[in-house]
Amino acid sequence: MNDSPLLAAHGLAWAAGGRPILGPLDLEVRAGECLMVVGPNGAGKTTLLRLLTALLRPTAGTISYRGRPYTTLARRELARHVAYVPQVRPASVPLAVEEVVLLGRYPYLSAFQLAPSARDFAAVDEAMARVGIEELRRRPLDELSGGERQAVYVAGALAQEAELLVLDEPTTHLDARHQREVATLLLRLKADSGRTVVAATHDLNLASLLGDRLLALRAGRATACGSPAEILRSEVLEPLFGTGFEIVRAGERPVTLLQLGP
Repeated sequence: MNDSPLLAAHGLAWAAGGRPILGPLDLEVRAGECLMVVGPNGAGKTTLLRLLTALLRPTAGTISYRGRPYTTLARRELARHVAYVPQVRPASVPLAVEEVVLLGRYPYLSAFQLAPSARDFAAVDEAMARVGIEELRRRPLDELSGGERQAVYVAGALAQEAELLVLDEPTTHLDARHQREVATLLLRLKADSGRTVVAATHDLNLASLLGDRLLALRAGRATACGSPAEILRSEVLEPLFGTGFEIVRAGERPVTLLQLGP
């Protein structure tokens, strides 16, 4: 059995204008696991994801994919292995759903290719079927609800056929019903596709539901990393967020509640 990590970061750090934003930190992500990154605003969660997807260049440290340093991988090649669904996207995208999902095939298009191939369209069909949005194929993206739009972007990431899926706040700005739809989708992908997932979230209960491990960040530093049961404890969460928590259990899963009042 190969015990080497899918993704590994060592001494990873990023600074802006000489001010440390993230790290240094070490991190390993194993194939098939779901790592949820949690922490308060400004903890460095999005910065970490942007480093892992090569949208930012580290100011120190290294990142490797299956033992290959990012510095040896062309951007197009890395995009065939790592797909990213960001938190912030354009308010208006004048494309139909199928066209948005087809953008995920960009890493496979050659400079001399005039149009997507049959394989590209097959990958789009499979991604939309896996996410369950086939009936939205011809709909303009701008006409969809927040939950539907998020599902489209996840389908686009799946169409990349990347082994690692990176998501930044996948349920942010969604109401309870659409949060449930997206969480259900991610659970199904985790169970059915065998993909590795790294996601940042403010929703600790979503992290408990999806995560095999949780990485806690505060002020750019890793304060703890472990199973949901190890991280979702008041003695870990209260110094992390600077507020009180009550932990209850829903079956085997810890559920967090904010403590209100004095």
